[in-house]
Amino acid sequence: MNLDPKKTVFLIDGSSFLYRAYYGVRPLHTPTGVPVQAVYSFCRMIKKLIDTFSPAAIVLVWDSKGKTTRHEMFPDYKATRQAPPSDIFDQKKLIVQFADMIGLPQIAQQGIEADDIMYSLALECKKNGDTVVFATSDKDMSQALDAQVVMYDAFKDEFLDVAAFEKKRGFPVEKLPFYFSILGDVSDNIPGVKGIGEKGATDLVKQFVSLQDMYDHIDLVKKDRTRILLQEQKENAFLSQKLFLLQYHPTGLTRENLLFDANNWPKAKPLFEELNFKTLLKGLDTVLQQGLSTAEEKIAKLKKYSFKTVTTTKELQELCYLLKDRKHFAIDTETTGVKPLQDTLVGVSLCVKEGESYYIPFGHNVDDVQLSRAEVIAALKPILEDAQYKKYLHHAKFDQLVLWHAGINVCGVVFDSYIAAALLVKEWQRAGLKDLSMTLLGEPMLTYEDVVTANKYKDFSYVPFELATMYAAADAHQTLRIKKLLEHALKEEKLLSLYETIEFPLVQILFEMEARGIYVDTALLAKLDVQITIALEFLEAEILALSGEHNKDINLGSPRQIEDLLFNQLKLPTQKKSAKGTSYSTDQEVLETLATMHPVPGLILKHRELSKLKNTYIDALPTYVNPTTNRIHTTYSQVAVATGRLASSSPNLQNIPSNSFGIRAAFKPAPGSVFLSADYSQIELRVLAYLSGDKALTNAFLSGHDIHAQTAAGLFDVPLDQITNEQRQIGKRINFSILYGLTPYGLSKDLDISFKDAKLYIDKYFQQYPQVSSWMASIVDQAKKDGYVTTLWGRRRYIPAIHERNRSLYEEACRMAINTVAQGTAAEIMKKGMIVLDAELKKYNLDAKMLLQIHDELLLEVPQDQQDDTVALVKKVLESVVDWTIPLVVTTRLGADWHEVSK
Repeated sequence: MNLDPKKTVFLIDGSSFLYRAYYGVRPLHTPTGVPVQAVYSFCRMIKKLIDTFSPAAIVLVWDSKGKTTRHEMFPDYKATRQAPPSDIFDQKKLIVQFADMIGLPQIAQQGIEADDIMYSLALECKKNGDTVVFATSDKDMSQALDAQVVMYDAFKDEFLDVAAFEKKRGFPVEKLPFYFSILGDVSDNIPGVKGIGEKGATDLVKQFVSLQDMYDHIDLVKKDRTRILLQEQKENAFLSQKLFLLQYHPTGLTRENLLFDANNWPKAKPLFEELNFKTLLKGLDTVLQQGLSTAEEKIAKLKKYSFKTVTTTKELQELCYLLKDRKHFAIDTETTGVKPLQDTLVGVSLCVKEGESYYIPFGHNVDDVQLSRAEVIAALKPILEDAQYKKYLHHAKFDQLVLWHAGINVCGVVFDSYIAAALLVKEWQRAGLKDLSMTLLGEPMLTYEDVVTANKYKDFSYVPFELATMYAAADAHQTLRIKKLLEHALKEEKLLSLYETIEFPLVQILFEMEARGIYVDTALLAKLDVQITIALEFLEAEILALSGEHNKDINLGSPRQIEDLLFNQLKLPTQKKSAKGTSYSTDQEVLETLATMHPVPGLILKHRELSKLKNTYIDALPTYVNPTTNRIHTTYSQVAVATGRLASSSPNLQNIPSNSFGIRAAFKPAPGSVFLSADYSQIELRVLAYLSGDKALTNAFLSGHDIHAQTAAGLFDVPLDQITNEQRQIGKRINFSILYGLTPYGLSKDLDISFKDAKLYIDKYFQQYPQVSSWMASIVDQAKKDGYVTTLWGRRRYIPAIHERNRSLYEEACRMAINTVAQGTAAEIMKKGMIVLDAELKKYNLDAKMLLQIHDELLLEVPQDQQDDTVALVKKVLESVVDWTIPLVVTTRLGADWHEVSK
């Protein structure tokens, strides 16, 4: 849209921007824990608007607290709105401060809504011949559109003028208040005419000139039900129209009051520095790390330490003598990338005492003289593989894999600062070494961006020695320094036992699992690819036959094209709006509903499922096969999931479907071995029974009853031996979902039952297991009291939203608290089981190897001649890992591939 900056006034709906900014990005905090995602997003939107349009006049318009003129008409106006998140107005204060700093005019008026102020300003600006742009996504403002007024959605970068509005709505702008007088507005609690939806309201607006015209000719309303609803709710209709109409209130402002100078933008620099907005600071020619230093300033500060580059045989020998003499040191590696079993090791840094650190380059693509890889490996290997020399690392597993790939099997790792820090940091903090250096030591470190990206090097091997040493030696140096601080903090926070007995021992086991990898038969995947491609072609032909030849070029992966096919061509009823509200949803829930009305939606569902299998697994898995080992080496993280569950990535092998097209059959053991699956049965329910002490739940497990059938018996008041499979499935669904905050609405959707029945089932569940309800309440109380919850072994998760006034956020916080304790405790049982099992397998000289961990299940590779002994040992160890009255039950399966041992 062509806009003359000198003749255009931008009116920004502050509240609209604030809420969109708040919810539009993930939660973001400063290093001190101040929430700032709304501030950051808001500032970026203003910057984008300035850079795009160079406006000479902008006004930021805010709502004011308290009642408005509409409350005088209707006391319940906006009465149903939930309380806003508790931190949103703290962020608004920072936004107001930002606007003041850059001289952005701001307006608010007590008792007058921002919408009305914007409308009033627009009327006054139009008299001066200006074009007005409403920067908002508020549908109410559409009624002001005309030749001089347009709307702009900054998030979607979309304009809406009169022509676009009328094309979208199918009726003129001036009829919008008429439309909403019937439809109402749930968000503002404007009643409208209940029982008439969007389509009905649109039809009436197209048939009649106005609301008054419709009531003057009410007999012309075609549908009896609609006419009756209109007659019964006439008063509400006229009230709703009055509430919806924008109001004019003189502002007393001149155009001079609206002017803005973009040259004021740098004045926000102090706030950007305070809030650590690095991206926004870049535009001010100051690239900051943690709001403190440029790369040059960091190097200047690092020079107070003795960081040495080792480039001669003598220097290498002297360093090795020093390592042996000190017997403990920190170590870090530098590589050409982030794939430890494929990328090349180019250097090693070592630190034996504070103030002194070393970097040994041997794989750099620079002209400087460096030692050979073979000489460095030969010198370091005996020391790194000897457990008497104690090693401290940050993210030890990664460095161990890098060194293992280079021919060194590191022994004697005694501390991992990454795993320790991950137990200590709050939700908004990070456990990276650079972050810890700032928060614990107050010292900024060089980043990869400072050293490699900013200098446009291909990878770290191209970094000159002096800069590489400043970066790499600091990594080992800071790792050594923070080790004592983290140990002390673990003791202070009563997390040392969790670290020493579960999280740290698990690092070595995960290293061995990742190094071992798992074999995947790519030839079998290729055969599956052929089958799935044929199946997709067959589905496409079926869909084409049912929807018409003119759809032969339809892209079944396009939601917009599917929307057109289902709702415009096949005339199926729309179900709900898309997440962005710009179109109608064609998600799985919608397609499942529509599949009962027409065969095409069901076929589209099958096509989506098979497409996902092909794209996500069959096509992708071969790309992860390591060319050296011919195996897939997934990466496990102990810190990615807040509950403590392990997460798998690159690729995620925990998400491989168990029965879709037999993909798991491509995962096979080594020749002469079989797969053994060991699966904890209903572990989270057993954890729930133990933690809650509920008698009925406990007795079910002690007596060996079918817990799902027992729950169903209580729900349906039927004897246990007369429970049908359908009833058992309902009991199972509730059992497994209760810890995830099962709601009546969610259950009603899942089981396709009424909301009333779903609520009844949940109420009866808690009547059957009353101590479960009491335990859940106690967890919420603990979260409110401490600000965090703990698992059985002490893992903490901070729940800041537990004090929210906003009901949705509060309820989500309650669910998070309860689920964290149960799921986290179950995860710790699995981790303890892995640790004990690893030791027992080695103790009894069994060659079984753990390959994968899939939440409550372990997959092992077992020599065929040891399978009986291994099954017995695995079952014994995993079932006895805790000394509870509640029995743990492990189901084992043997098979020739992963598919055979799957549930």
